[in-house]
Amino acid sequence: MGLWEDATNSQRCAPDGSKIARERASDIVIALGSNVHIFARPYRRAELAQCFETVLGSPVRTVELPGIDRPMLVVSFPGGGHLSIEFTDDAPDDEQPRLGAWLELRADDPAAVLRAALDAGLTEVKHPGHPYYFMIPGGQVFTIAAAR
Repeated sequence: MGLWEDATNSQRCAPDGSKIARERASDIVIALGSNVHIFARPYRRAELAQCFETVLGSPVRTVELPGIDRPMLVVSFPGGGHLSIEFTDDAPDDEQPRLGAWLELRADDPAAVLRAALDAGLTEVKHPGHPYYFMIPGGQVFTIAAAR
């Protein structure tokens, strides 16, 4: 006799009648995707586009989507992955590193990428986790890790 379901409470049961827990997230293979979406203030649009196009050499395009008030920027990283930036007046905005999710970039030469960011006027962030962190306009922090 195989597994069966208790009709009174939809609980899965083993042949001996003992209850079997539903599948948990830890039983499923999960991976972090290669797309990231952040928010920024509208006045940051030009400096963010320049930051990614000029400093990091990543193509930036403008995308309009139904239901989103302002056109977004979408950054396509040459090594894979995309960053979309939605513009809203309510976005966090600071000249200090944002205490939220910090994003990881991967590069063949992390030190060279950091030098390019700093040469372009972006702010270096010091943190004991890695030697290469910088902040883009508005406070979002990126770390640069070695490509694997």
